[in-house]
Amino acid sequence: MNQNDANHVSKSLSLQQRRTQSVDEHSLKRLDGEVFGENGQRMNKGISDGSCDIIEECSDIYGCNVPTRNADKLPSGVRSRAFRRSRSCFAPSPHCSFGPKATLKKIQNNNQLIVIQDPSSQRLHWLCPPKYVLIIRKPGQSTVPEFRTLVLNLLKRDLTVYIDSSDETYLPFDKNETDKEKVTERCKIFDEEHDISVIDLAICLGGDGTLLHASSIFQQTCPPILSFSLGSLGFLTPFDFKYHDKILNEVLSGNVALLLRTRLSCVIQKDTPDTSKVYSGENGTTTEHNDHGNTYLVLNEVVIDRGPNSYLSNLDLYINDKFITKVQGDGLIISTPTGSTAYGMAAGASMVHPNVPAMVICPICPHSLSFRPIVVPAGLELEVKVSEDTRLTAWLSVDGRNRLELQQQDSVRITTSVYPIPSISRFDQLGDWFESLANILHWNLRKPQSSLDTDQDLQLQDDESNEFVPTS
Repeated sequence: MNQNDANHVSKSLSLQQRRTQSVDEHSLKRLDGEVFGENGQRMNKGISDGSCDIIEECSDIYGCNVPTRNADKLPSGVRSRAFRRSRSCFAPSPHCSFGPKATLKKIQNNNQLIVIQDPSSQRLHWLCPPKYVLIIRKPGQSTVPEFRTLVLNLLKRDLTVYIDSSDETYLPFDKNETDKEKVTERCKIFDEEHDISVIDLAICLGGDGTLLHASSIFQQTCPPILSFSLGSLGFLTPFDFKYHDKILNEVLSGNVALLLRTRLSCVIQKDTPDTSKVYSGENGTTTEHNDHGNTYLVLNEVVIDRGPNSYLSNLDLYINDKFITKVQGDGLIISTPTGSTAYGMAAGASMVHPNVPAMVICPICPHSLSFRPIVVPAGLELEVKVSEDTRLTAWLSVDGRNRLELQQQDSVRITTSVYPIPSISRFDQLGDWFESLANILHWNLRKPQSSLDTDQDLQLQDDESNEFVPTS
């Protein structure tokens, strides 16, 4: 290796070391104790200064040095610290001005104003200490040891624990009736009709299905959900149970990040002349309709397909009451960003980060080469109607359950729900998602490409091969 090559390698190593050092200095503390910040101190202690946040210890990868133009306006002692820029859904600046004379027209009706909070600033805050915890576990014997450990841990913290009636036989209590009576008042059977409004925190033990089940239970406002990975996949359950005690300390103190997972509001409207039917809307009110229907809040996706029929599905797609296209194929998937890594991904749709306000429309095996999946803004109202000239019926399912047959002219109206799932993050909203893509779905996993061999390397290989002399 000549001197130039040595200098080049030295510069590359020093650059890599600087990058590694920069990342290490600003690493967040994971809740399970795998990665800590500098000196193990808590992050995200900030000072608000109007348009930007002055971060004492940078809390995300977007931290940067304070620019010169703002240096004079900052308090003394914080000019060299990192800060987080204000963001909107369009650009780093929330001000919508286009050139010297153009801007957006002011909105007179506040109901038309959509405010999107910076996802990295979404953190859990308890208005008062939580008292009532619901445990949702994966059925079977595999999660029983963790279930018993968790119940005892929560009872020692003087919390009231709610469990499913099927889990009562697995409670870790002594057979002594006296001891059992002491904890019975704080360990109750969950009644979905009466107890759903008192739950402060839900804890899931299992795989992704336990989170979907929790979503089906809380069909309006949902408490924060802490998910431990004890299932087969665990894309939506980021926490390791062996660190549960430390994780509970952080969660109960409110020192955690939240990922708001968008849900879809799905209303099924049957084409019948019965006007006496009613259904419960998302706000809890009962509304009378000419067509009766059911409402579901969906975390992953709504699927309308041909079911057991051998003919193609024939569906009409409307957006905001405007006809868009006719779907002819095996069916149609309307998914949330969370569901884009589930059935939608398998059907060829793009993967969308859960913080993106959007809905994914993905056909299932369309009988058209040009019918590709699309992403539309959140808040639009989609309607999927079974065409009048369809040969057979269609079938609907929400999050893989609630299978329902749709007749001709039956329709499904879908829009973004105002009740998201507040999922507690292990690291942050961005890091959790990419870590799951890499470790669970093995996204972009391939063998690295080898570097090109130089003339000196080829000459060295030839010299080494010539040095080998076989013995007789």
